[in-house]
Amino acid sequence: MGRLVNPVRRLMIVGLVLIVPALLVGCDRLPGSSADLKVGDCFMEPGGEGEVGEVQRRACDEAHDAEVFAVLAYEGETYPIELTLDRFIDEECLPQFEVFTGTAFGTQSELTVGWFYPTREGWNGGDRDITCYLIRSDGGHLTGSQRAAG
Repeated sequence: MGRLVNPVRRLMIVGLVLIVPALLVGCDRLPGSSADLKVGDCFMEPGGEGEVGEVQRRACDEAHDAEVFAVLAYEGETYPIELTLDRFIDEECLPQFEVFTGTAFGTQSELTVGWFYPTREGWNGGDRDITCYLIRSDGGHLTGSQRAAG
């Protein structure tokens, strides 16, 4: 299981876990493992603090909270501390925001980012993926994909 830090932070940190996938993976309104999210998937962001195992997927043309814009492998040998994870997000995740949206992160105030990262247990089991997603800065819903046309 992972951790969710208070969403007031500039960038939200959410944990991801490896759990058995939902029976109907791909169904737009059923919960699915946060570990199974792929670039372009839209979902409802889990609320509160604590571990996150499942997210409620949504079709991107329906109201949703978040959209995955990158899934990146973390190359470090040891479980990352918060400062190391922040650096990884700045150096690896944020440039992918621009690739996905066509707009450099920080040049607009409408969107910000959050991410899922493995818990220590998941890390010890071989999970090294960081899932980066975008959300509205004001906490409102998105309707439609934020992917740049092209």
